[in-house]
Amino acid sequence: MIRLPIIALFLLFSTGVLFGKELPTGYDAPVVFGKIDQMKLKKANEMISEGRTIWARLNSEYNPENVNSYKTDSIYNKNAYPLLIKAAKLFQDGNNLKFVVYRSNCDDFYKKHRYDHTAGLEDAKKFQKQSSSYLDSALLNRLAATNYINQYVLAYNRFYEAISLEIIATKKEARALQIYRDWPAHYAYDWDPDVEANLFAVKPKVIEEKILETKPDSAPKAPQLVVSNPSDTAIIFYSIQVAAHTIPLTESHIRTSIYTGPMMIREIHEDGWYKYLIGHYKNLNEAVDLLNRIKVEKAFVVAYKNGKRVNIKSVSPEANPNDKTK
Repeated sequence: MIRLPIIALFLLFSTGVLFGKELPTGYDAPVVFGKIDQMKLKKANEMISEGRTIWARLNSEYNPENVNSYKTDSIYNKNAYPLLIKAAKLFQDGNNLKFVVYRSNCDDFYKKHRYDHTAGLEDAKKFQKQSSSYLDSALLNRLAATNYINQYVLAYNRFYEAISLEIIATKKEARALQIYRDWPAHYAYDWDPDVEANLFAVKPKVIEEKILETKPDSAPKAPQLVVSNPSDTAIIFYSIQVAAHTIPLTESHIRTSIYTGPMMIREIHEDGWYKYLIGHYKNLNEAVDLLNRIKVEKAFVVAYKNGKRVNIKSVSPEANPNDKTK
């Protein structure tokens, strides 16, 4: 089961400072997979490879740090923004596919060893917990990036963070799987040092953005500090809750008896309940549309604001009380 604690780590990241344009390196778990998983991983790596090719082009031809005028910004928004969106989608699909393969194989380990005393797996469990947190933060950064339509510099920054977090999350899940497969042996693995400590340093909750000039004839303006109102930085998203229980449910149980579709299932633990969500939308109507399509009994739309569950009416007054929304 994919566990994603709802932690608003995105507040630690500033939207105006580019930490670096080179993405972290990926990692393929050196374990034996079944034929279907091999095909999925091959497809995932092909998408990621294509995404890296586009990203390299963006860095060489459309370096965001070179944007210092209205004219340059307009060219980047026209030519580079569509490439950025394409690359971001390739990375998301590829890394999510790899993550799901790794996580399902980790779950299979516990199914096979449910009656064993599986000691010595603390590192693997730590990696899985970290991977879930990073993937959740990546989703929040992607939602923030969607606010910057045709604003290449700001969108690039947010997508850079989201993609990097997805790569790190997948890498950690791969390491966890490697430990599980090696159990009961535990080796001194020769892994490269974690990169996220330097990649994402904790930043103050003040948003710094480069204010681009808005008139073609005006002189370039120096970067300014913008302290945003909390309501301006609120990240709101909608999901479908398909199940909830006071004890954890297995993914196989949910997929065989509750939700049989292909979408990723996220597990969160709040208020003493284990809740299971699918979908991640900025728009309420999209979430309602998904709810109507999956036809899961007792499923309903839920809303989160800055990582916390809220009543939908508080963020979407237009919500129809006849819809299954809470």
